[in-house]
Amino acid sequence: MAVVTLDAGDEIVAESGAMVAMSEDLSVQTTFNGMGEGGAVDVLQAVITGLVRKYFAGETMFVNRFTGRRAGQQLMLAPPLSGDVEHVRLEKGRSITVQSMSYLASTRGVIADLIWGGFSMLFSREGAFFLRCRGEGELLLNAYGAIEKVPVDGAYVVDSGHVVAFEGDLNYRIRRAGGWKTTILSGEGLVLEFTGTGVVWLQTRNLGQLVRWIRPALPR
Repeated sequence: MAVVTLDAGDEIVAESGAMVAMSEDLSVQTTFNGMGEGGAVDVLQAVITGLVRKYFAGETMFVNRFTGRRAGQQLMLAPPLSGDVEHVRLEKGRSITVQSMSYLASTRGVIADLIWGGFSMLFSREGAFFLRCRGEGELLLNAYGAIEKVPVDGAYVVDSGHVVAFEGDLNYRIRRAGGWKTTILSGEGLVLEFTGTGVVWLQTRNLGQLVRWIRPALPR
Protein backbone atom coordinates (compact mmCIF):
# COMPACT_ATOMS: atom_id res chain seq x y z
CA MET A 1 0.00 0.00 0.00
CA ALA A 2 1.15 3.54 -0.74
CA VAL A 3 0.71 6.21 1.93
CA VAL A 4 0.69 9.64 0.27
CA THR A 5 0.83 13.03 2.01
CA LEU A 6 -0.79 15.94 0.17
CA ASP A 7 -0.48 19.61 1.10
CA ALA A 8 -2.87 22.35 0.01
CA GLY A 9 -3.11 22.35 -3.79
CA ASP A 10 -1.24 19.06 -4.27
CA GLU A 11 -2.94 16.57 -6.62
CA ILE A 12 -2.64 12.90 -7.40
CA VAL A 13 -4.63 10.87 -9.94
CA ALA A 14 -5.36 7.23 -9.07
CA GLU A 15 -7.07 4.31 -10.72
CA SER A 16 -10.74 3.89 -9.79
CA GLY A 17 -11.15 1.78 -6.65
CA ALA A 18 -7.54 2.29 -5.46
CA MET A 19 -8.44 4.44 -2.43
CA VAL A 20 -8.23 2.59 0.90
CA ALA A 21 -8.62 5.54 3.27
CA MET A 22 -8.11 9.31 3.30
CA SER A 23 -8.15 12.40 5.49
CA GLU A 24 -11.30 14.53 5.55
CA ASP A 25 -9.73 17.59 3.91
CA LEU A 26 -9.15 15.97 0.53
CA SER A 27 -11.44 16.73 -2.39
CA VAL A 28 -12.19 13.96 -4.92
CA GLN A 29 -13.16 14.46 -8.55
CA THR A 30 -14.00 11.51 -10.82
CA THR A 31 -13.22 11.96 -14.53
CA PHE A 32 -12.82 9.83 -17.64
CA ASN A 33 -9.42 8.20 -17.93
CA GLY A 34 -7.66 10.46 -20.42
CA MET A 35 -9.47 13.68 -19.56
CA GLY A 36 -7.13 16.66 -19.27
CA GLU A 37 -6.38 18.20 -15.91
CA GLY A 38 -8.69 21.11 -16.53
CA GLY A 39 -11.30 19.00 -18.31
CA ALA A 40 -10.79 21.20 -21.38
CA VAL A 41 -11.04 18.38 -23.92
CA ASP A 42 -13.86 17.20 -26.07
CA VAL A 43 -16.11 14.96 -23.96
CA LEU A 44 -16.63 12.44 -26.79
CA GLN A 45 -12.86 12.16 -27.20
CA ALA A 46 -12.52 11.56 -23.46
CA VAL A 47 -15.20 8.83 -23.55
CA ILE A 48 -13.49 7.09 -26.47
CA THR A 49 -10.10 7.31 -24.75
CA GLY A 50 -11.60 5.91 -21.56
CA LEU A 51 -13.17 2.99 -23.43
CA VAL A 52 -9.89 2.19 -25.20
CA ARG A 53 -7.98 2.29 -21.92
CA LYS A 54 -10.55 -0.01 -20.27
CA TYR A 55 -11.09 -2.66 -22.95
CA PHE A 56 -7.74 -2.70 -24.74
CA ALA A 57 -5.27 -1.54 -22.08
CA GLY A 58 -6.79 -3.14 -18.97
CA GLU A 59 -7.14 0.15 -17.08
CA THR A 60 -10.25 1.53 -15.39
CA MET A 61 -12.51 3.75 -17.50
CA PHE A 62 -12.62 6.38 -14.75
CA VAL A 63 -9.92 7.82 -12.52
CA ASN A 64 -10.12 9.77 -9.28
CA ARG A 65 -8.27 13.06 -8.79
CA PHE A 66 -7.46 13.78 -5.13
CA THR A 67 -6.58 17.36 -4.14
CA GLY A 68 -5.31 18.57 -0.78
CA ARG A 69 -7.25 21.43 0.82
CA ARG A 70 -4.78 21.97 3.66
CA ALA A 71 -1.33 20.73 4.65
CA GLY A 72 -0.60 17.21 5.86
CA GLN A 73 -3.56 15.34 4.36
CA GLN A 74 -3.10 11.58 4.05
CA LEU A 75 -4.23 9.26 1.28
CA MET A 76 -3.80 5.48 1.24
CA LEU A 77 -3.82 3.68 -2.13
CA ALA A 78 -3.65 -0.05 -2.89
CA PRO A 79 -3.94 -2.17 -6.06
CA PRO A 80 -6.75 -4.72 -6.54
CA LEU A 81 -4.34 -7.69 -6.41
CA SER A 82 -1.95 -8.58 -3.61
CA GLY A 83 1.52 -7.34 -4.47
CA ASP A 84 4.23 -4.71 -4.19
CA VAL A 85 3.81 -1.00 -4.83
CA GLU A 86 6.83 0.79 -6.29
CA HIS A 87 7.44 4.54 -6.04
CA VAL A 88 9.32 6.12 -8.98
CA ARG A 89 10.42 9.75 -9.17
CA LEU A 90 10.21 11.00 -12.76
CA GLU A 91 12.46 13.88 -13.75
CA LYS A 92 12.80 15.77 -17.01
CA GLY A 93 14.19 13.49 -19.69
CA ARG A 94 13.29 10.25 -17.91
CA SER A 95 10.45 8.09 -19.20
CA ILE A 96 9.20 4.66 -18.18
CA THR A 97 7.08 2.31 -20.28
CA VAL A 98 4.52 0.62 -18.04
CA GLN A 99 2.34 -2.43 -18.55
CA SER A 100 -1.00 -0.60 -18.33
CA MET A 101 -2.43 -2.84 -15.59
CA SER A 102 0.60 -1.95 -13.44
CA TYR A 103 -0.20 1.78 -13.30
CA LEU A 104 -1.61 2.81 -9.91
CA ALA A 105 -1.33 6.60 -9.59
CA SER A 106 0.70 9.69 -10.50
CA THR A 107 0.98 13.31 -9.43
CA ARG A 108 0.43 16.43 -11.51
CA GLY A 109 3.18 16.80 -14.07
CA VAL A 110 3.31 13.13 -15.06
CA ILE A 111 1.93 12.43 -18.54
CA ALA A 112 0.83 8.87 -19.38
CA ASP A 113 0.66 8.36 -23.16
CA LEU A 114 -1.12 5.29 -24.49
CA ILE A 115 1.15 3.49 -26.97
CA TRP A 116 0.38 0.51 -29.20
CA GLY A 117 2.13 -2.66 -28.09
CA GLY A 118 1.68 -4.51 -31.37
CA PHE A 119 -0.86 -6.99 -32.71
CA SER A 120 0.85 -9.86 -30.90
CA MET A 121 -0.03 -8.26 -27.56
CA LEU A 122 -3.72 -8.82 -28.38
CA PHE A 123 -3.09 -12.54 -27.95
CA SER A 124 -0.92 -12.29 -24.85
CA ARG A 125 -3.95 -11.45 -22.64
CA GLU A 126 -1.92 -8.70 -20.98
CA GLY A 127 -3.47 -5.80 -22.94
CA ALA A 128 -2.64 -4.45 -26.38
CA PHE A 129 -1.20 -1.14 -25.14
CA PHE A 130 1.55 0.16 -22.89
CA LEU A 131 1.67 3.47 -21.04
CA ARG A 132 4.70 5.69 -21.60
CA CYS A 133 4.98 7.79 -18.45
CA ARG A 134 7.06 10.97 -18.73
CA GLY A 135 7.32 14.46 -17.31
CA GLU A 136 8.15 15.50 -13.77
CA GLY A 137 6.46 14.09 -10.68
CA GLU A 138 5.75 10.97 -8.67
CA LEU A 139 4.63 7.68 -10.22
CA LEU A 140 3.24 4.65 -8.37
CA LEU A 141 3.44 1.21 -9.98
CA ASN A 142 1.84 -1.97 -8.68
CA ALA A 143 2.46 -5.65 -9.28
CA TYR A 144 0.84 -9.01 -8.71
CA GLY A 145 3.36 -10.48 -6.29
CA ALA A 146 6.78 -9.00 -5.59
CA ILE A 147 8.64 -6.57 -7.87
CA GLU A 148 12.14 -7.44 -9.04
CA LYS A 149 14.30 -4.95 -10.96
CA VAL A 150 16.67 -6.53 -13.47
CA PRO A 151 19.43 -4.54 -15.22
CA VAL A 152 19.74 -5.53 -18.87
CA ASP A 153 22.83 -5.12 -21.01
CA GLY A 154 22.42 -7.16 -24.16
CA ALA A 155 19.38 -9.43 -24.44
CA TYR A 156 16.85 -10.66 -21.89
CA VAL A 157 13.64 -12.69 -22.26
CA VAL A 158 10.59 -12.21 -20.03
CA ASP A 159 7.22 -13.95 -20.05
CA SER A 160 4.65 -11.37 -21.16
CA GLY A 161 2.59 -11.92 -18.01
CA HIS A 162 5.48 -10.93 -15.74
CA VAL A 163 6.40 -7.53 -17.21
CA VAL A 164 5.63 -4.51 -15.02
CA ALA A 165 7.67 -1.78 -16.70
CA PHE A 166 10.95 -1.01 -18.46
CA GLU A 167 13.15 2.00 -19.13
CA GLY A 168 16.39 2.97 -20.80
CA ASP A 169 17.69 2.26 -24.28
CA LEU A 170 15.69 -0.94 -24.66
CA ASN A 171 13.88 -2.35 -27.66
CA TYR A 172 11.56 -5.33 -27.50
CA ARG A 173 9.93 -7.82 -29.76
CA ILE A 174 7.13 -10.26 -28.97
CA ARG A 175 7.66 -13.87 -29.93
CA ARG A 176 6.77 -17.43 -28.96
CA ALA A 177 8.67 -18.99 -26.08
CA GLY A 178 9.96 -21.67 -28.49
CA GLY A 179 8.53 -23.80 -31.26
CA TRP A 180 4.80 -24.48 -31.55
CA LYS A 181 5.11 -27.58 -29.37
CA THR A 182 6.82 -25.62 -26.60
CA THR A 183 4.35 -22.75 -26.91
CA ILE A 184 1.32 -25.05 -26.63
CA LEU A 185 2.57 -27.57 -24.04
CA SER A 186 4.94 -25.58 -21.82
CA GLY A 187 2.38 -23.03 -20.63
CA GLU A 188 4.81 -20.19 -21.40
CA GLY A 189 2.92 -18.68 -24.35
CA LEU A 190 4.37 -15.39 -25.62
CA VAL A 191 7.51 -13.70 -24.32
CA LEU A 192 9.07 -10.27 -24.70
CA GLU A 193 12.68 -10.28 -25.83
CA PHE A 194 14.43 -7.09 -24.73
CA THR A 195 17.66 -5.90 -26.33
CA GLY A 196 19.83 -2.95 -25.40
CA THR A 197 20.71 -1.34 -22.09
CA GLY A 198 18.24 -0.48 -19.34
CA VAL A 199 16.13 -1.84 -16.50
CA VAL A 200 13.12 -4.18 -16.56
CA TRP A 201 10.68 -4.36 -13.65
CA LEU A 202 9.26 -7.89 -13.21
CA GLN A 203 6.44 -9.27 -11.09
CA THR A 204 6.78 -12.69 -9.48
CA ARG A 205 3.17 -13.73 -10.15
CA ASN A 206 1.16 -14.06 -13.37
CA LEU A 207 -2.52 -13.12 -13.42
CA GLY A 208 -3.20 -15.25 -16.50
CA GLN A 209 -1.84 -18.33 -14.72
CA LEU A 210 -4.04 -17.59 -11.70
CA VAL A 211 -7.13 -17.43 -13.93
CA ARG A 212 -6.23 -20.71 -15.61
CA TRP A 213 -5.66 -22.33 -12.20
CA ILE A 214 -9.08 -21.18 -10.89
CA ARG A 215 -11.15 -21.82 -14.02
CA PRO A 216 -11.54 -25.65 -13.57
CA ALA A 217 -12.99 -25.08 -10.09
CA LEU A 218 -15.68 -22.63 -11.23
CA PRO A 219 -19.28 -23.93 -11.42
CA ARG A 220 -20.43 -24.75 -14.94
